[in-house]
Amino acid sequence: MNKILLTFVVSLFLTGCLATEYQPSGFSGGYTDQMTGPNTATVSFSGNGFTNATTAKKFVMKRASELTLQKGFDYFLIEQGDNSIKNVQLSSNIQCNSYGNSTTCNDYGGGSVSKPTSSIDIRMFKGKTPNESGYYDARYLSNN
Repeated sequence: MNKILLTFVVSLFLTGCLATEYQPSGFSGGYTDQMTGPNTATVSFSGNGFTNATTAKKFVMKRASELTLQKGFDYFLIEQGDNSIKNVQLSSNIQCNSYGNSTTCNDYGGGSVSKPTSSIDIRMFKGKTPNESGYYDARYLSNN
């Protein structure tokens, strides 16, 4: 019983250390991007259960700015965006112990985890960033 509890606590600690960081998509989440035209792309960021929605939005904007600069552009326009949260049910582990004529069962784990995702479709441009809503200076965002 103590080994199970210790394993559970250590797992929680290690998983907490693995909260989604800004990184390409992997086991614990991350960003993806796909060019959909010569100056258009879809950029997404998926977090794990330790990532909040604000962080997912921040990271998708950071990736959009980096991609814009990598492709030789200066700013981008968000044409469409979607933010969602996927609720994942965790399975529980029921353990029963018998002592004489008595049996006790305990439920360990279970519950749900929320995983945020932010996705944007962008159009990239060269030149000075317009002072209009929806346009973002890639150099400015990539430095923040």
